Amino acid sequence: MARQIRKIELTNKDKKALKKRIKKTKDRKTADKLRVIWFKSNGLTHGEISQLLNIGINTVTDYLRIYLQGGIEALCYGNYKGSQPNLNLEQRNELKIELITNIYNNTEQVIVWIEEKYDIHYTTSGMRKLLKRLGFTYKKNRLMPSKADPRAQEEFTDWFRKVRASLGPDDKIYFGDAAHVIHNAETGTAWSEVGNPHCIPSNSGRQRYNILGAYCTQTHENVFILTEKNINQDSIIELLDKLYEKHQKGKIYLILDNAAYNRANRVKQQAELHNITIKYQPTYSPNLNLIERVWKFMRKVLIKDKYISTFDKFKKKLDKFFNNIGSYRKDLGTLLNEEFQTLPSNWQTPVLTPFSRI
Repeated sequence: MARQIRKIELTNKDKKALKKRIKKTKDRKTADKLRVIWFKSNGLTHGEISQLLNIGINTVTDYLRIYLQGGIEALCYGNYKGSQPNLNLEQRNELKIELITNIYNNTEQVIVWIEEKYDIHYTTSGMRKLLKRLGFTYKKNRLMPSKADPRAQEEFTDWFRKVRASLGPDDKIYFGDAAHVIHNAETGTAWSEVGNPHCIPSNSGRQRYNILGAYCTQTHENVFILTEKNINQDSIIELLDKLYEKHQKGKIYLILDNAAYNRANRVKQQAELHNITIKYQPTYSPNLNLIERVWKFMRKVLIKDKYISTFDKFKKKLDKFFNNIGSYRKDLGTLLNEEFQTLPSNWQTPVLTPFSRI
């Protein structure tokens, strides 16, 4: 929130005139606009005003900004046009660079940056429209391992596309990985009453069911092993055996991460025996293993906001899901589209803006 709307000072005479005008105003929306000024002049915060009038905090900010720059008449009659409402091309390009290289958590922070740099003022709604025109959207940031190597990721995707294009009719590429699913609900998002979110029962979260899987994004063929035992070299060898049994013809590629049991000599020997080529993805690159999206989808279907009372019921639900995963082929076909989310070669960690307190 900009500095000039942290506080509004009115004389006793102005307060009396404002209070009188509020009483005479029959239109509820216009009266609420005036009440925003009244409450702010009495030291209330934006959040307190928002709750009292049952309007959004951003709306409170917009009303205050219009009042400060256009007065009561602009606030009541909507004839406020603002000061220099548009950025020129050079300024828009500078703004785009700023938003790409730094983290702005809300629209108000962007408004303050523009005001301080260009002395140009935007309302919250006006800034949202500008950001959309510039090709920005408000979405959750992605976590990315700090040690990920953009060049290694690019080399991997180049390898995948080259091999994918050269596959014969019986050749297959599988993405393999292990998931360790804890017997407990995970919270998702849902519409709920303000101040009264939905409460989901939880378990102790000490028992887990382990899944080792391989998924072919070409044909949606798959192999899954579910067990209470730990995933180890023997588990990977069992997976290799099942893939070999499934495909007697053609060449098999299996993409795995760099877990120690995946790189064991016994595993490599078994893969060679079955004519399976193991391709290890770059370190710190779970974004390159598309089966991770299967795990995410599974959690959405079975675990997000889902309470399962006993571990036996939990295992049965997981068994049923993976035994019938073909019924989700339409959803998985959209998720497993072979489009990798990779780091750009010039990637640098973005930083929080100095306006993060806003």
